[in-house]
Amino acid sequence: MASQPSTQHKVRLLFATEELNYNFGPQHPLNPKRLQALIDLLESTDLWHADNEQTRLALRAATNEELGLVHTADYIAAVERLSTPDDGTLSPEEHAELAQLALRYGFGDGDTPALPAMHEVAAGIAGGTLVALSAVMGLPEGGTFVDEEDRPLHVFHPAGGLHHAWPERASGFCVYNDAAVAIAHILRSTEAKVLYIDFDAHHGDGVQRAFYDDPRVMTVSLHETGRYLFPGTGDVLELGNRSGRGYAVNMPFEAFTEDDSYSESMQAVLAPVVTFFAPDVIVTQHGCDTHAWDPLTHLSLTMRGIRAQMKLAHELVHTYCSGRWVALGGGGYDLYRVVPRAWSLLWAEMSEQDVPTSLPQKWIERWRPVWLTTHEQDEVAQELMGKPVSPADFPTTFMDRAEDFPPLPRRWEIARANRQTVALLRNLIVPSPLRHAFPTQRQRSPLSDLFDLLHMNKEASPSRTKVLDTARGAILLRDFCPPSLVERLKSDPGLHAFARLPEREHKLLLDISRSSDCALTLAHTPAGDIVGQVTIAPSDEWWEGIDNLYEVAIEVSTNWRGLGIARTMLSFALELDALEDMIFFAIGLSWHWDAEDLDISLYRYRQLIAHLFGTQGFVEYPTTEPNVSMEPANVLLARIGKRVDKRVANQFINRLLSPTSFGRF
Repeated sequence: MASQPSTQHKVRLLFATEELNYNFGPQHPLNPKRLQALIDLLESTDLWHADNEQTRLALRAATNEELGLVHTADYIAAVERLSTPDDGTLSPEEHAELAQLALRYGFGDGDTPALPAMHEVAAGIAGGTLVALSAVMGLPEGGTFVDEEDRPLHVFHPAGGLHHAWPERASGFCVYNDAAVAIAHILRSTEAKVLYIDFDAHHGDGVQRAFYDDPRVMTVSLHETGRYLFPGTGDVLELGNRSGRGYAVNMPFEAFTEDDSYSESMQAVLAPVVTFFAPDVIVTQHGCDTHAWDPLTHLSLTMRGIRAQMKLAHELVHTYCSGRWVALGGGGYDLYRVVPRAWSLLWAEMSEQDVPTSLPQKWIERWRPVWLTTHEQDEVAQELMGKPVSPADFPTTFMDRAEDFPPLPRRWEIARANRQTVALLRNLIVPSPLRHAFPTQRQRSPLSDLFDLLHMNKEASPSRTKVLDTARGAILLRDFCPPSLVERLKSDPGLHAFARLPEREHKLLLDISRSSDCALTLAHTPAGDIVGQVTIAPSDEWWEGIDNLYEVAIEVSTNWRGLGIARTMLSFALELDALEDMIFFAIGLSWHWDAEDLDISLYRYRQLIAHLFGTQGFVEYPTTEPNVSMEPANVLLARIGKRVDKRVANQFINRLLSPTSFGRF
C-alpha cells in the first residue's frame, strides 16, 4: 500500500474522462487505453484517487483565442471544419473540400487522421495544460482555491505533451500543441521565464518552433537522433534564432542508447543549462517511448533510466524555481507494460510517495489479457526497428528486472558517441565557468591536478594575495581560493554574467573552488563582496588528446568596471611557475548578456577582450571551433608557452583549423 501524497509540496493530477476521446482508432499507436490503464494503476495502488478533491485539478477547454496564441486562425478553422462528422448528407464537392483541407493542414498522411469532434477534445487537452501551468503560476485561469496555501506547486497532466503540432498544421499524432499554448499564455500574462524540458524519444519540434526566437523560453529536448526517427530534426546545431539564439538546446542520442549513457549525458547537459537560464517555472514532457520495449523508437532505456529523468527534474524545480513544475505525458506506445508504470512513477515522484515493489495482482489480471491481444504486433514492430524482441510476458514489478535487459552490442561505441555529442553541445551552449562548475567525467592525466602542476617548484606559497588600490577603495586579490574562503564571501549584485543571479553566481564559484582541476582567482572587497573572478581549468572534451591545455575565463562585476581590475586580476592569475609549459586559451564572450550594460556593440566588446588578453601575451587565432565559426562576434585567443613541445603546439593549431571538427561529433 502506498503512502498518501505529500501536502508539503501541494501536488495535483489533472485528468478528465473526455480526454479519452483523443482516439485515432484501435490500430493507431496512440491509444487512450494507456491512460485508462494508468489511472487504474494509480487507484489500485492508492497513489491517487479521482474523487480526492485535494489532489485533482479540473479541466476546461482552451478558447479559440487562447489556441490562437500559437496556432493560426486558418488552421483552427480547418480543425473545426474537419471535426464535423459525416452524417451522409455531404455532397461530392464537400467531400473533395474536406479531403483538400485534410491534406493541406496535416491530416492526410495517416499519422494524424481527422476524427469527429477532434477540435473539442484537442482544445480540452490544451486547456488542461493551460490550467495546470496557470495554477502553478498563480494566474486566475488556474482556478480558484481556498487560499494560496492550497494552490499547487506541482501539476501532472498525463494526456498533455502533444509536442509536434505546428502553428499551421497537425503533425505526429498532435492536433493542438498544448505545451506551447500554455507557455504562450504565461508569456502574455507575466514576466516569467519558462524552461521546457522534453524527454520524449522524438524531438520536441513543435514547442521549439513556437519559441525559436524568444529568449524568455528555453527549450531543451533529449531525444533519439533524427537520422533514423521522426521528425528528423533536433540537431545540436539547432540553437535558436536572433535574440533566441542559445535558448534552443538539443541532445540527440544514438540509437540503442542505454540507461547509463543516457543518465550521464542528461546530467552533463541539464544542470548547467538550467543554472544558466534561471527559469521561473519548469514544464517537462515525459514521453516514455525511450523505453527498450517501445515499438516505435530505437532507444533502450529501462525504468531505471526513465526514473532518473523524473528525479533530476524534481531536483531542478526545487533548486532553481521554487518548486513550480508542470509535468506532461507525451509519447509511449507500449501501452500497457510501460506507460502505466512510467507515469505512475512520475506521479509518485511528484507527490513524494513510495511505490510498492510489485504491481497489484488484480491490475495485472485486468490488463495482461488486453496486452496479449497486441503483443505480437508490437514484437513485429520491434523487429522492424532492429530492437531485440522483449520478453513475451507481462511485468509484475514497477521497476524492470535487470535480467530482461542484457547489454546490447556496441555499448561502448554508443556511449562514446553520446559523450562527443555532449561535448559539442556544452561547448556551444554552456558558458566556460559553468562547464567547469559542472564537469563531465574526464580521463585524468598524471598532471591533471592543476594545483600541483602550477606549483611544480613547491617554493611559492600555495595561495597568494595582493592588494589593488582603486578609485573606489582597496580590492583584495587571491589565487587558488579555498572553498572555506568562498563560503565566507558573497557575490556583488553586478556579478551575473554566467548565472544571472548573484546567489547562483556564488554557488557556481563555490563549486569551481571545490574542484581539484580548477584554479580560481577572486577579487573581493574588505567587506567580502566578490567583484571579479578568473578561472583556469583543463580544456573540455572538444580538445581531447592535447596535453597541458587550459581554458581561461574572466568576469568583473558591472558595478566595478573601468577601474583596472580585469587587467590586474588576469595578470595576477597568470603569474604561474609552469606558465611556459602550458597552452592557455580563451573564447570570446559574445554570450555575456551584461555586455549590454556597456552600451557598446559586440564587436567593440570583442576588441576589448582581445586587448585585455593581449596584455598577457595572448594572440588571436583563426579557428573552426563552433563558438567562433558560428558567431562572428566571438574570438579565440591563445598563449602557447615557450617550453611547450612543438608537436603539442602543432597539434593545437591543427585542431583550431581542422575542417573536420564538426565531423568528429
